Amino acid sequence: MAKRITGFLRTLFKSKMAIVGLIILVVYGFLAVAAPLVTPYDPQHTIVAGSYAPPSWYRYLSEGASLSQNQVLESHPGFPTDPVQGGWQYTLDPHVTIAYDSVVSLSPGSGSERITLDRSNGATTGSFSATFMKIFDWPYTGPPARLSGIAAVYTPNASSLEPVRATVFIERIDDHKIFNLTDNTPSNSTADITSLSWSSYPLTTNAWQLPISIDSLDSSMRQIVKVPDADPASLIFSSKEQYAYGITVSLTSSSSSTAPLTVYLDDMNLRLYGSSWGLLGTDLYGFDIWSQLIYGARISLMVGLLSAVIGIVLGLAVGLMAGYLGKVVDEVLMRFTDMLLVIPGLPLLIVLVAVIGNSLGPNRLFVLILIIGFLGWMGFARVVRAQVLSLRERPFVEAAKAAGAGAGHITSRHIIPNIVGLIYVNLALAVPGAILTEAALSFLGLGDVSVLSWGRMLNLVEENGAQQIWWWVLPPGISIALVSLAFVMIGFSLDTLFNPRLRQRR
Repeated sequence: MAKRITGFLRTLFKSKMAIVGLIILVVYGFLAVAAPLVTPYDPQHTIVAGSYAPPSWYRYLSEGASLSQNQVLESHPGFPTDPVQGGWQYTLDPHVTIAYDSVVSLSPGSGSERITLDRSNGATTGSFSATFMKIFDWPYTGPPARLSGIAAVYTPNASSLEPVRATVFIERIDDHKIFNLTDNTPSNSTADITSLSWSSYPLTTNAWQLPISIDSLDSSMRQIVKVPDADPASLIFSSKEQYAYGITVSLTSSSSSTAPLTVYLDDMNLRLYGSSWGLLGTDLYGFDIWSQLIYGARISLMVGLLSAVIGIVLGLAVGLMAGYLGKVVDEVLMRFTDMLLVIPGLPLLIVLVAVIGNSLGPNRLFVLILIIGFLGWMGFARVVRAQVLSLRERPFVEAAKAAGAGAGHITSRHIIPNIVGLIYVNLALAVPGAILTEAALSFLGLGDVSVLSWGRMLNLVEENGAQQIWWWVLPPGISIALVSLAFVMIGFSLDTLFNPRLRQRR
């Protein structure tokens, strides 16, 4: 058996087309199996860059010279160590001090920056502020596609009479232009604190203000920056220079108490989403198209292989019974096969998937595989029947019958071994048809929308009118064509291998 397999592979590898087809399939198969190792991003939930970001290599072309890439201020959330040692700076009004607190934090194993207004030295009334910021370089000529920032404020002794105000900002260092990203509204008063659901650590009181989140896509931020019809990121990062991201905290003292007022800052961070990304760029939502492509290979290959196997098994069974048993069985099976052959395939698939698939919810993908498989056996059944009609009249079959062999023995020992080459060839040729069928149904919106296949990627392109976004359109289309071509090349090589007439012709 091993010698036969070795000899078969040696003969197959003599065909250049088979080698090319196998290389293509091995590459896509490896990407499909190793998808979690090849990419760390969830193809449908992880935003990696701005919307419609071209591939990173596009920046090296003249058309993409102004594209930017991702930049994040802090790679680790929170303040696990003193942020001043990491480049954060501060400016303080008199009577205000700042220090690192390793106990009070928003998350375990971290700390925060404590701002304190000392009222024991005459600071009884008035407003006092502290600014906490970090300077960074923006090295790109073009702006980011999107900016997203966060800051958390803890006000343990704020009240409606002595509120704490916090304003997040970005400053352009060259011209000292300051862009406030949040309005100067008071932070939580005592009444507000009791309604919060955020639990601080290790304290038991719910006194952390919900993190201040900023996003250039939010209309509220556009109103604050006063560019309601433009992108704040483009306005702020208008040139390649130094910027600062920070927060200004204002503490109001309105009583004769000498107790200090304290504010804690934590989780200060800024993420700038670039206008270019990765190998294949991003889609409308900023999801990684490379991740979608290799995860989509799993679904497309699985649908193609399983559907083809189902179709080949059914066609083999029907063809064997019709060809070997003949008479009434042959007539009934072939007329049923002819009836299915004359029905237009794609319209029938659309009706069945729309009717049956919607009723099965999460099992929609497997229903799709079964439907494609059950409607893909007719042509192969007729080919098998023709071969069986010829084989059953051969002398070795007549000899087996004379020796008392039953139909099962003759079929398994004499007929199937003589059509195994036909099975291999048709299996290889049936896979691209199943892949294209799934892609067509998914493109029409009839696939399983909960999973991502190459057809679903093209469907998303069509739904969002993004046909001009070539880095979103071409990868799934080319992948479908390459994998289909690979199976066709292997199928043609197998046909040449098993068919002596084709070998002689070549």
